[in-house]
Amino acid sequence: MKTANELEFKDTGEADDPTAELAKQLAELKTALETKAANDNAKLIERLDRIEAKANRPTNRQAANDNEPGLETKALSKFLRSGVSALDDLERKTLNLGTNTAGGYVVSPEYGKTVIEKLRQYSPLRGLASAMTIGATEVYIPTLETDADGEGWVTETGNRTATEPVFGQLNIKTFENARYIPISQQLLEDADIDLLSFVAGHIAKITGKVEAKAFMIGDGNGKPTGLLNTPANYASVTAAADASDIIAKVIEAFYKLPGAYAANGSWIMRRETMGAIRAAADTALKGNLWSDGLANGTPATLLGRPVYESIDMSLLPTATGTSYPVVFGDMASAYQVVDRVGLALRVDDLTGADNGIVKVRWRRRVGGAPLLNEAAILIKSTKA
Repeated sequence: MKTANELEFKDTGEADDPTAELAKQLAELKTALETKAANDNAKLIERLDRIEAKANRPTNRQAANDNEPGLETKALSKFLRSGVSALDDLERKTLNLGTNTAGGYVVSPEYGKTVIEKLRQYSPLRGLASAMTIGATEVYIPTLETDADGEGWVTETGNRTATEPVFGQLNIKTFENARYIPISQQLLEDADIDLLSFVAGHIAKITGKVEAKAFMIGDGNGKPTGLLNTPANYASVTAAADASDIIAKVIEAFYKLPGAYAANGSWIMRRETMGAIRAAADTALKGNLWSDGLANGTPATLLGRPVYESIDMSLLPTATGTSYPVVFGDMASAYQVVDRVGLALRVDDLTGADNGIVKVRWRRRVGGAPLLNEAAILIKSTKA
């Protein structure tokens, strides 16, 4: 006997019509797909609308001129050049935002070479003097104090007498120059500039200036002994304080220095002194004494020898006293630079971690001292 359900399906005819059942399932699938597609399209359109709205929204990080640095870059530059005290409130807040970097030593050999080249630009004497690298705290360099007596004429059977030079020793110690720049951890993580390159260039600049000053006028107390620490040790010519005879004194100094040194000589002076000499040369119709460099970065020449600028040289005196505004000589023979440890730069993310500070540390050990006094000559000037 058949059940009620079986009789119902038989009466409708659906159990015996597979084509009708398949058509029904296809219709349901089509409806489901159309509904899902409509929902997906609506979500996609909504998402695109949000992105477009966000892109059109103004941002305070966009500079008015795309070529101008943003506030973060300006604040960082000001901080690294002048310290946190130079920042206003907005710049202090901005500086707490910062650049992506990694810990550990960050100066590769190529990077170190770039820094040294920058040091040479700021320290003319380093690029002109003799330089050596040592593996100890100090070095002793033999020096010739007195030549052997050259008068040894004798007869065929006459007595020969002994003669010998007198040697001495020059002791050059090395000294450490070390500091650090504190930067917030978030600044290191988030800024949009190459912070390490920026810091390396800044470190090269300030380290070069410190070394340049020590090499020229350092007193040897915790720093190198400068070329002009004891000016009385050099030969000199005296020029008028008003520079009225400066051209004559330049020529006198050039020819008073022994020819072997003058042939490799360089002039070092302040920019203001360079201007006074050039103006005097033009006024005296001796402009050929001074020749400007023909290529960018090429030094001018005075009497055929290069002229280098040093802010650490003195000017012609404007008040009572004596100054030494010009030095001329073979600097490779006159001065010795001794390097013990090259510029070492590393990121210290431990000692300031409690305050969210990373310290970019650097150190350098270097020494220097006058080597041969006869290889240089000074122009001095006295005002009563």
